[in-house]
Amino acid sequence: MARRIGAALVGAALGLIATALPEPARAADLAPLYKAPAGRVPVAVKDTWTGGYIGFFAGGAAAASDASTSVPASAAGTPFFGGRAASYGLGASAIAGLTTGYNLQVAPHWVIGLESETGYLRLKGSNGFDGRPTTTGTMQIGATYSLWSGRVGYAFDKSLLYAKGGVALAQVDGGASDPTPGLHTDAIGHELEIGYAVGGGLEYMIGPRWSLKAEYLYLGLPKDLTTTGNGQPLPTQLFTTTTVPGIHSAKVGVNYQWDWLSLFKR
Repeated sequence: MARRIGAALVGAALGLIATALPEPARAADLAPLYKAPAGRVPVAVKDTWTGGYIGFFAGGAAAASDASTSVPASAAGTPFFGGRAASYGLGASAIAGLTTGYNLQVAPHWVIGLESETGYLRLKGSNGFDGRPTTTGTMQIGATYSLWSGRVGYAFDKSLLYAKGGVALAQVDGGASDPTPGLHTDAIGHELEIGYAVGGGLEYMIGPRWSLKAEYLYLGLPKDLTTTGNGQPLPTQLFTTTTVPGIHSAKVGVNYQWDWLSLFKR
C-alpha cells in the first residue's frame, strides 16, 4: 500500500515539473535544440556595398585628338621661323594600377562613396615643323597619374551601376626642341597638371568580399601648356604653346572589400 502511494506521489510530482517546463524542454526527447556558441549570436548574411576596399585594374587609354605645338616665337610674338604649327598624334597606352575607396549604402538601392586611383599611363608623340623640319614639337603625358573622385550608384541584385567624377593629376611634358648645332632650340616644359575626371561603370559581386568592375573614364587636363626657352642662331628667348588633348580610358578591375579604416581605429 505504501509503495502504491509513493509511486503515485512521484508520478504527480513529475507531472507538475513537466507542466512547469517551457515547450522546448518538454520536446527535448523529440527534437534536439541547437545552442549557439557562447558569446555568438547567429546573424543572416546579407550582400552590402558598405565598407572599404582595395583593388587592381588594367586597361587602355588613347588621346581624344591630336596635339599641336605652335611655331616658337619671341616675347613680341614674332615667329622664330615660318610655317605652320606641328601637329601629331599621341598614340595609345596600356594602363594599370591600384584603387582604394569606401562605399556607404545609404538606402536599399543607393550607394555613395569616395575612391582614389593611381596608375601607369604614357601617351607620347612628336612631329617636325614644316618651316624647319629639324625642329620638332613634342608632348608626353604620364608616366603616372592619380585620381580622387566621388561615386554615386544604384545597387540591384549583386550589381552596382555607378557614375564618378573628381580631380585628376598627371605629369605633362611638351614644347619644341632642335639639337642641330647652330639651330639649337630648347623650349621644353615639365608641368604637374591638375584636371578633372568623369565617367562611370558597372561592378558585380562575385563573392562575400570580391567584386569585378568594368569602367570608362575621361580625363581632361588644362588645354594649353606654354613653355619658354632659348633658340639660335641668335641667342633669343622664345615661347611656344602646346595643346593638351583629353584622354579616353577603359579598364577592368577586381576589388576586395576590406575595412582599411580599421587601421586607424584603436
